[in-house]
Amino acid sequence: MAERRYHGPRSGLLLTAFLVALAALLGAINGLGRFDQILYDRAISLTGRPAAQDVLLVAMDDQSIEALGRWPWPRVMHAALLDRLREARAVGLDIVFTEASPPGHRDDQLLAEAIRRHGRVVLPVVLDNLEAPVQASLPLQPLAQAAAGLGYINIELDNDGVVRRATWTRDVAGRRWDHFALAMLETGGEGARVEALRNRLPDSATTLIPYSGPPGHLRAVSYLSVLRGEVPPAMLRGKYVLVGAWATGIGDIYPAPVSHSASGMSGVEIMGNLLHSAREGLLLEYAAPWHTALASAIPVLLLCLALPRLSPRQAVVCSVALLALALAAALAALRWANLWLPPGAALLGVAVCYPLWSWRSQEAALRYMDGEMKRLRIEYPPVLDEAGPQGGRIGRSLDHYVGELDRTLSRVRNLRRFLADGLDGMPDATLVIDLAGRLQFRNRPAVLYFLHLSIRPPRVGQVVAPALEQAFSEQATRQVVHQALHAYGAAQANGDTAAQRISVEVRDRAGQDVLLRCAPIRNATGGYAGTVVTLSDITAIRQAERRRDETLRFISHDMRAPQNSILALVALNQHDHEGNGPPSEALTRIAHLAKRTLRLVDDFIQLTRAESMDIAHMTLDLADLVREAADEFWAAAQARNITLGVQVPAEPALANGDQTLIMRAISNLLDNAIKYSPDGSPVQVRVVAGADAWDIEIEDAGPGIAPDDQARLFEPFFRTGDAHRSSTVGSGLGLAFVRTVAQRHGGEVAVYSQPGSGARFVFSLPKALAEADYEDGARA
Repeated sequence: MAERRYHGPRSGLLLTAFLVALAALLGAINGLGRFDQILYDRAISLTGRPAAQDVLLVAMDDQSIEALGRWPWPRVMHAALLDRLREARAVGLDIVFTEASPPGHRDDQLLAEAIRRHGRVVLPVVLDNLEAPVQASLPLQPLAQAAAGLGYINIELDNDGVVRRATWTRDVAGRRWDHFALAMLETGGEGARVEALRNRLPDSATTLIPYSGPPGHLRAVSYLSVLRGEVPPAMLRGKYVLVGAWATGIGDIYPAPVSHSASGMSGVEIMGNLLHSAREGLLLEYAAPWHTALASAIPVLLLCLALPRLSPRQAVVCSVALLALALAAALAALRWANLWLPPGAALLGVAVCYPLWSWRSQEAALRYMDGEMKRLRIEYPPVLDEAGPQGGRIGRSLDHYVGELDRTLSRVRNLRRFLADGLDGMPDATLVIDLAGRLQFRNRPAVLYFLHLSIRPPRVGQVVAPALEQAFSEQATRQVVHQALHAYGAAQANGDTAAQRISVEVRDRAGQDVLLRCAPIRNATGGYAGTVVTLSDITAIRQAERRRDETLRFISHDMRAPQNSILALVALNQHDHEGNGPPSEALTRIAHLAKRTLRLVDDFIQLTRAESMDIAHMTLDLADLVREAADEFWAAAQARNITLGVQVPAEPALANGDQTLIMRAISNLLDNAIKYSPDGSPVQVRVVAGADAWDIEIEDAGPGIAPDDQARLFEPFFRTGDAHRSSTVGSGLGLAFVRTVAQRHGGEVAVYSQPGSGARFVFSLPKALAEADYEDGARA
């Protein structure tokens, strides 16, 4: 079964694209609105500057109201104030003069004369409607004509009522009006600064107000103090003086980003901040939509690319770091680049990215765990009396998954314990090593084997080859062991996935015969994962084989020699008595028994070798073997007038096996058929193709075999009753030899007979596999 790998959430790319696009879209449409405004208010509060030294506010405060009376004051009082402000560079009267004085009063004329005497006074213009069509409310004509400059004083409020922005120029009925602050600069002789600022901004451009500090940050003096002459002229000399309402009830108070109290900031102080900003050329501009979109998308993209490679703790740290980085970048751009990049979209994208990605990753991980745990329950049934599966479906909560994971890990631990105990229960020394040759498992017989050879057993994690090679004293044997241990690693490096098991017989330093076997371990994808090495002590087996070989040599030589001597003596005595009548009956019987003994020895040796010898797997044509056997027995059949009929298929009847053993088995069956057939009868030999085997059928016309004898016919030394009465008594080992050969080749032999109706023996051998099938079978 193919190995499954965890690849994380498959929709990761789609989720990343969605989050990045969402952050870019929100950034392009001015971020998160109110949230970004709050962030801007906090940011502008952190970017304060020293108070302007050339801007002075003359405040009509509560003290002045108390001393001078209720508002409005006579305009002649303002005229007197202007006479006190002759040393000022420019004076801006932030007071609306749109209504004439009562009839019979000369206040307007006196004020106009004072404005004209001063020569550097700016009066306000009020734009009645900032949306088209815009209308301008000018001061009284005498005052407007006497003023050195006019500028509008309208203050723009955001949707939350906070003053954050200002428009420096506006077109009204085809005429351009400058802001009150620009009009004061131009009146103060700094027209070049005004022109430079106009060139930086398009018409009707709106910028953010760069407040220098909280309310009260600019220098201010009381209207009453100036009017009484309590303010020294040096304090006024060369200053831009703004005169405006400050007192409770008459002043225009507005919420400002830097005003953290409910009192807000007066309109005249807002004008002072604008005047200071314009004189310094400091303009806070909104970032272009594509700038904001890019700045919002980059942190989200970086986080989405980093999350699949980070641990949960690192992901949280990275998310927090990116949140802080987005805020720091916005603050840095505001402070040093005079550019406001709303960070709300970036913050939202980063804040949403982690939980969404965590949710998707958790869902993917839980689905993978669910599938793998179900697969484990199916592929590996419970062992060691562990609890069985708790149902087909795991609960949906995380606790259910954790519980099932705990049961799965218990099963894995049980499987490992089962493997360790199984290895310890094996009688042979067993080592499990990885492709690098390091030990992964060992059983107790392996430890005892190394201790028996006075070698320190290798520990888990150590390389096995040095310790194992010490077990053998001969250098050639060590080289063979080394090659066997590293065979599968070399096969893996060469891309060979069909390496076969290795079996090598060696002798260790203690003189024991050891069978070293190496079998590959493959993972779920078929690649090599390691090697199982077993060391089997076959000393007793080899000693038994040597004793068997000695016995066979004894039987073959020491029993054959006396029988051959007996036959030689019988032949010699029969030759000496050729002229004295027929041979002695005793000598004839002696010769018969000696020949029978020789056949018995020969059949016994052949049966023993068939049971123990290594089978040579050659591709043979059974039809050729049948023809060869028929030719060999043709003379014996002709001597008794027996007809041999041979029927073989036209195509080759291919089988894999040992030619000598198969040929002798066919000969034994054919010899028995001729031996037990009456003179002049036929013997049929056929090769018939079965589904997976070739059937060699040998049928005779003999006396048949009783049913009771058929059950024991292939046992060694068993002979039927007819065989005892026959003149050609066999050894009782021929059919046992045939059965042994058939079984050693994966086939079988059967007999079909009825008494008086002859017998049919069927000797079946598997068909030869095609080369590809043979390789697949060998790998399996």
